[in-house]
Amino acid sequence: MRAFYAVGFVGALLFAPIAASQPAPAVVATAEGRVADIAVFRSEYLGKDKAYTPAARAEADKRLAALQAQAPSVSQVYFELEISRIVALADNGHSAFFPGPRSRRYNRVEVRLVPFGDGFYVLRTKPENADLLGARLVAIDGKPTATYRDAARSLAGGTAAWRDRNVSYFLESPDQMHALGLIASPTAATYQFQTRSGAMVERRLVPDPANPNRPRANAERWFFPEAMPAEGGLWRPALTQNVPWPLTEPDNPFRWRMADDLNAIVIDLRQNNDGEKRTIASFLKELEDVLAAKRPTHAILDMRMNGGGDLNTTRDFMQALPKRVPGRVIALTSPWTFSAAISSVGYLKQAAPDRVTIIGEEVGDRLNFFSEGSIVTLPNSQIELLSATERHDYANGCRGYTDCHEPVVRFPIAVPSLAPAIGAPWTIEAYLAGRDPGMDAAAAALR
Repeated sequence: MRAFYAVGFVGALLFAPIAASQPAPAVVATAEGRVADIAVFRSEYLGKDKAYTPAARAEADKRLAALQAQAPSVSQVYFELEISRIVALADNGHSAFFPGPRSRRYNRVEVRLVPFGDGFYVLRTKPENADLLGARLVAIDGKPTATYRDAARSLAGGTAAWRDRNVSYFLESPDQMHALGLIASPTAATYQFQTRSGAMVERRLVPDPANPNRPRANAERWFFPEAMPAEGGLWRPALTQNVPWPLTEPDNPFRWRMADDLNAIVIDLRQNNDGEKRTIASFLKELEDVLAAKRPTHAILDMRMNGGGDLNTTRDFMQALPKRVPGRVIALTSPWTFSAAISSVGYLKQAAPDRVTIIGEEVGDRLNFFSEGSIVTLPNSQIELLSATERHDYANGCRGYTDCHEPVVRFPIAVPSLAPAIGAPWTIEAYLAGRDPGMDAAAAALR
């Protein structure tokens, strides 16, 4: 399991696998339990998270009071979703109600949807629905996907693209969609898909019941075709051949290879903290040795699947990388690039703005956000929340603020933008064909 570090554990901590021997605490789903949880939420979360504007905080207080009045009559799933919507009023990616643990408390259909642009596509399923692999979700119970996406976006803060990273937890759960009045039944739903051939398929999907032992993975894990051991060989991926290098070895957080045809080193950095089998410091030291020995002209840094970690672990390396290669440095980014991964790209771009080229899609957060909080667990419902208590300002280097995270005060980042100079989104067409648009664009730029 990835560790708890400054900046970046939203995408790294509570979506990650937990030991199977660790029993899930019992949920106390009573009116008294909800009222007690609201008291803890009010004091330990809402009272400490700094991301809320005054207007948002007033709205949160109003919504929380209404929820307390409704505590005897609402369902437990509605209670959890309304807490999530109150958290989302902060409009801050690091102010979070973790959807992964919530998903295991409620039912879930046995297809796994992943966002590409504005669409959600089936990248994993059980064999009985294998004909849906690669298909785009069109509607649920007759309502267009956008209706459910917009509802799910109200459950999280941050940019729209970042919110979409976890929309699928909602789309896959009739329990949750029914609780917000979007579908008729909590026990099944009719999903409509457009298949890879263009055909329209309707499928009545009956969900797997709540299960604390479902395969546990970060939301981006379904992007990788390789099965997890916990899947037991029962799931099928959409991509089965010509898997590009960035989508291999999903459990290896630190990798590099030489691209001799480009006279470049390709660095795949998927987290900013130690892995289970290797420290990040040892990997960065290896990279320094490789750069000194092989002396590549260019470097390609792939941060597209990096959800963060500790910004301090990579700062020196990022600032020095442009000095270690005489040519260009390319950073590949996506909406999965979050938190300390954004810090890393910021330090890199700041170090050599004219030689560092960002390719791909926008990173998963704005240049001004709050982080550095702590986990709050509501004792009766077992809801796990992440508060945000310190500012990160990467647009102006924290000038004019007194609430910034101390490391970014000592080592500021001030970049006008981290938007890609060359857009190269990973489309579903490229994905299913085994093509990597980001690497293709990087190769074209270097050539």
